Amino acid sequence: MQNLPSGLIQLMEDGYAVIDDAIPISFLSELRKWSEVWINRTVHPKNWKYQGSDIKITGIKHQSRRHEFPIDPMVDRIVDHSADIMSNLLIEDLCSGGVFQIISKPPMSSALYWHQDWGRWTDPISLSPWPQQVFLNWYLTDTNVENGCLRLIPGTHKSRIDLHRHLVNAHEGGGYNIKETNEWMFCDHPQAIDLHVKAGQLVIGDARLLHATHPNRSTERRTVLLGWYYRESNEVPEWWRGTIPNEIRRRDKNEPNVWDRTPGKYLR
Repeated sequence: MQNLPSGLIQLMEDGYAVIDDAIPISFLSELRKWSEVWINRTVHPKNWKYQGSDIKITGIKHQSRRHEFPIDPMVDRIVDHSADIMSNLLIEDLCSGGVFQIISKPPMSSALYWHQDWGRWTDPISLSPWPQQVFLNWYLTDTNVENGCLRLIPGTHKSRIDLHRHLVNAHEGGGYNIKETNEWMFCDHPQAIDLHVKAGQLVIGDARLLHATHPNRSTERRTVLLGWYYRESNEVPEWWRGTIPNEIRRRDKNEPNVWDRTPGKYLR
């Protein structure tokens, strides 16, 4: 992997990478104002308690296949701005789903529980050493433990740990209804790290990675723009020169995508 970009190597080995100076200051200022408008005019249902907000918006050029989301051309600008970064990491074959989410924790709000977001655990492609689905977190605010920074457990996108067997599936899979007293969903796991990020930095994470956040105990809102990117192909990427798991070699190319958030036999 010596000829691959360092960010891609970290993404594959640890399950995440941080890209510096990803958003110019002028664009960062625009995104802050834009997100505040959406936050202030949106009704926040109770099931957003742990995320703070989950405002899903689609673009015009980059539009979701689902037609239930409001349309705003700012999403197109964010997706287009991401293109060079994805290309520099050699993962331009991961395409935006056409939606960005405004995830914003208000002051004195709850932590987000431990979870992972991969939904194809019955498929052998779950064993891929390369990323098949990633999240892009565009941070509009400096983050730290006090205001609810991201927590993650490196390597859990490809290796099973004790925490996996105790977790309730994320969000609509049961996470919305858990209690803050759940000892596993909100635990201080010894392998967890806190990711302090500066406004304007980008965090790219593998959908399979276990991640959470601290509560926001500050007096200020903490906002991130979240976008999902997917490889539509289940073939091996052209740049991959490493070992290919036998299960992927033998995979039925016509196997349909089945939604399943629960890690099974393809998480070692």
